[in-house]
Amino acid sequence: MDMKFDAYTWRARVQPVYFTAAPAVLAVATTVPEGLTLPLGGASAIVFLSLPYFMGQVASDFGKRLEPSLWDSWDGPPTTRFLRHDNDEFNAATRKRIHTQLRALGLKVPTADEEESDREQALLLYDSAVDELRRQTRDSDRFNLLHKTNIEYGFRRNLLGLKPTGLAITTVALVATGWSLYGAWHDNGPVPPVPLVTTLLNSCVALGWLVGVRAKTVRLTAERYAQRLLEAALDLEPRT
Repeated sequence: MDMKFDAYTWRARVQPVYFTAAPAVLAVATTVPEGLTLPLGGASAIVFLSLPYFMGQVASDFGKRLEPSLWDSWDGPPTTRFLRHDNDEFNAATRKRIHTQLRALGLKVPTADEEESDREQALLLYDSAVDELRRQTRDSDRFNLLHKTNIEYGFRRNLLGLKPTGLAITTVALVATGWSLYGAWHDNGPVPPVPLVTTLLNSCVALGWLVGVRAKTVRLTAERYAQRLLEAALDLEPRT
């Protein structure tokens, strides 16, 4: 198994799963702390070497499954949408320069009349041009800003895909730690600080899921990435 933990894998794929699982780990550490000290021996090395890879694949799958519905609600992927002649979200003069550059790169870009007469074919050509742009901008050192924006988009998209699971885990964790607090209160004992802190932390996580992880925030980063990708075309060398 080829395990490559580059910046994108760690930040856009693995971190969303850590964020999703964190409330459960906190709840276990609070309610049954001995469960975190089980002797694993040499098996622990195998588990912790393969776990990040598995987690990254899970997050990516959740996010990718979500993309088609997001694009439908956005009237198409932002990159393809910005390339269309009838789009008014992207600067028209900049789009014209990008169209000219894409043609200089040997790519077929429909005219406004061609787009109007055969919209489906035009969208296919735009998608093909975007695929080629991604291929030519994979150098993360040369296109550092584009790479960072792509990581940000992947992180938010994968978090949104994991949101139902994350909310369910956080809810169960809150019930578990809340029950510990209730038990101490019911027995008229002092409020245990660890369950109290854990409950507050998990409450913040739940608020983060509800307020911060939304399709709207994913769209903002998706459009930022689309703009950076299209602008990167202007830095590519035309075919001679």
